[in-house]
Amino acid sequence: MHEYPLDIRGLILRHLQPQHEYRWVAPFLWNGSIELGEYIHDKFLQMRYQILLDVDSSGQGRIIPRAAGIAARQGRLTLAHNLLSAHILGIRPEAALEARAINLLNDEKRKIKRLLNRNREWPQDIWNLQDTPAWIIPSFVRRFRTLVNSRSITIISGGHLLAAGNWVWDYDAKSHVPVRVNYHSNANILPDLD
Repeated sequence: MHEYPLDIRGLILRHLQPQHEYRWVAPFLWNGSIELGEYIHDKFLQMRYQILLDVDSSGQGRIIPRAAGIAARQGRLTLAHNLLSAHILGIRPEAALEARAINLLNDEKRKIKRLLNRNREWPQDIWNLQDTPAWIIPSFVRRFRTLVNSRSITIISGGHLLAAGNWVWDYDAKSHVPVRVNYHSNANILPDLD
């Protein structure tokens, strides 16, 4: 049985390998990789899948592929699949589906804006987002790098649909890819400050 991350990568793998048995895992606990060339030989189609990977969590790009990534990270798989299919087929989705996509983008934008509050940073370079689900952390970090700073940071987030608890994310300077993501009990949530 294969493990697929509950994000756009896993959705793509499921779409490309419908015959495989799989189970979903939290994206930050997945150690696999996705090489589109192994599954798709048509360069145009490969490019369409690559767009989905490139715009996920970036805050930039076309509405439908970005919304597919958000829906996948939230575990809204039917919606994510419909958005992915519309993008891959190159069709404009029905008005209702497009409206849902726009709502996803606006909701994520509002949430990130609320999280970019200096009162959540304590001590310096440690951001307490325990009340925030883990699915939004990749988007938060990309926006953080653009608007706040590029220093090394630590983020404490809430859990994920598939990984309850609090998680500590460590990022190197100028990076939006975590070096480490570790589970911490509430009793010992702050890293050692010595």
